Amino acid sequence: MLNAVTRWLRTLPYADPTTYRQASLLQTMLIVVAVLSLPSSFVTLLAPVPLTVALIVMGIIWTSLPLNIAGIALVRRGRFESGLAIGCFGLILVTGTLLLTTGVRTSGSSLLTFALPIVLAGLMGTGRLVIWTIVLSSISVAVTIALEEAGVPFVGIAASRAGNIGGDLGGFIVLTTILGIFTTAFGRTLRTALQEARERNQRLEELQATLETRIAGRTAELQSALAEVKERAATQERLLEENRQQRTIIQGLSVPVLPVSIDTLIVPLVGALDSERLHILQDQALHTLERSMARRLILDISGVPVVDQQVAQGLIDVVRQTRLLGAETVLVGVRPEVAQALVSIGVDLQQVHTYRDLEAALHDERPRTYTPRSDRR
Repeated sequence: MLNAVTRWLRTLPYADPTTYRQASLLQTMLIVVAVLSLPSSFVTLLAPVPLTVALIVMGIIWTSLPLNIAGIALVRRGRFESGLAIGCFGLILVTGTLLLTTGVRTSGSSLLTFALPIVLAGLMGTGRLVIWTIVLSSISVAVTIALEEAGVPFVGIAASRAGNIGGDLGGFIVLTTILGIFTTAFGRTLRTALQEARERNQRLEELQATLETRIAGRTAELQSALAEVKERAATQERLLEENRQQRTIIQGLSVPVLPVSIDTLIVPLVGALDSERLHILQDQALHTLERSMARRLILDISGVPVVDQQVAQGLIDVVRQTRLLGAETVLVGVRPEVAQALVSIGVDLQQVHTYRDLEAALHDERPRTYTPRSDRR
C-alpha cells in the first residue's frame, strides 16, 4: 500500500528536473496542510465559545480543503503555476483563520505564519503571484484587526491567556519549525536546481567547443570543396569554349566550299541536311563567292539521303541568293528516289540547272547567262 502511494506521489508530468522537484514539494505541502486542517478544525469545539461560533470557524477552515485538493489536482495535471496559486491562496485562508482565532494583539506567532505563502510564492512563483499573496495577507490581517476592534465574539477565542508562557512558546516553536522545514526543502530544491544548471552550462560549453571545432573543420572542407568546384567550373568553361570552337570548325568542314577552277566552286554535301546545315551552306556559299572570282557554284547532293520540302526550299534559296551575286548555282547527283520525292512534293526546279553527275557539270560547255557583279573584271 505504502509503495503504491509513493509511486502515485512520484508520478508527475514534468520533464524538467527542477520543475519536477518543485511540483513534488508543492504537492507534499498541500497534502500535509489538507490533512492537518481536518483535525485542527475540531479544536475549536473545545473553546469556551457558543457552538455556532465554533461551527463558523470550522467552516472557514474546511473551506481551505477544496482549495488544497484543487491545487493538488492542477499540479498532477501539469499546471504547476495554477496549482501554486491555488495552494498559496489556501494557505492564506488557513493562516487568516488561525489569526482570527488568536487575535492580533497577542498573536505574534500567528502573524509569522503569513510568511509561509509569501515565501512559497517568492521561491516558486512569479512576481505577480508574490504581490497578490502579500496583498491578500495584508487584507486578512486588516480584516482581523477590524473585527477585533468591533468586538466580534469568535475573534480571539484561542488567544493567549495571562501566564501561559509555555503555550505561547510551544506555538511559536511549532510554527517556526514548520516554516523551517518548508524553507529548508525549498532551499535544497533550489540548490539542486542551481547545481544541475551549472552542470548543464558546463556540458553546453563543452558541446559548444566541440561544435565550434566541427564547424571550423567543416568550413575548411567547404572552402576546399568550393575552390575545387570553382576550378572545375573554370575547366568546364574552358572545355565548353574549346567545344564551341571545335563545333564551329566542324560545322565549317561539314559544308566545304572547294574551288576547282578560277570561276567554279563545288560544295559536296554528305549526310542529312537540317535547318542549321542549310544556314551554314548559305553563309559559306555567299561569303566564298564574295571573296572569289567564281561565276558558278555546283551543289553535289549525291550524298544527301533525303530531300524533303525543307531541304528543297533551302537549296532553292541558295540558288536565288547566289544569283543576286551574279553567279549561277547548279545541282548534281540527283538520284531517282530524290527526283521522285521532289516531284511528289511539288518543288519547282525550272530555274535550277541539274546534271546527272559532277563530271557532266564540269564539262558543260553551254553558254551561261547571269548578271555580272560590279567588282568582276
